[in-house]
Amino acid sequence: QQLRAFWPDASAATPVPAQNTEVLHDFMFRLFATCMYTPECSVLAFMYVLRLLSYHPHLRVTPRNCQRLLLCSVMVAQKIHDDTPLRNVDFAVAWGRVLPGERPVPVERVNAMERVFLGALGFDLYVPRDQYEACVSELHGVVRHHSATSPRLPLLLEKHAA
Repeated sequence: QQLRAFWPDASAATPVPAQNTEVLHDFMFRLFATCMYTPECSVLAFMYVLRLLSYHPHLRVTPRNCQRLLLCSVMVAQKIHDDTPLRNVDFAVAWGRVLPGERPVPVERVNAMERVFLGALGFDLYVPRDQYEACVSELHGVVRHHSATSPRLPLLLEKHAA
């Protein structure tokens, strides 16, 4: 029930954006560029979302909640991994810069999402090195697969690598 913290406010009258690989890649890159966390945080964030879904199989990632889940998982990963963690208010500000057309996420909402996210994970944030390396390898495979089927993905990767 508390996982509802990841859904947008019911009062938001904005249409649900379509989420595909390109949209999510662009979101993650803009968040990365804005917050300047280490690249390992993106992998850890992905692993935390997968762990959350394995602990709560009833939870569905939807266009309404996926970016909030990613924001929260990156925030937690950045606090755990990086030497100089950002504050929750920094991520609330980053949300507005990364998604300027969206309603702002107040820091109180970011705080609530973090509490719920950590509670839903049972504060299980440790990732063994072999699992991390296996995830990186799998993500490389996913990128190779999508590069073959999505002609725009290599262009996005090239654009963001520059």
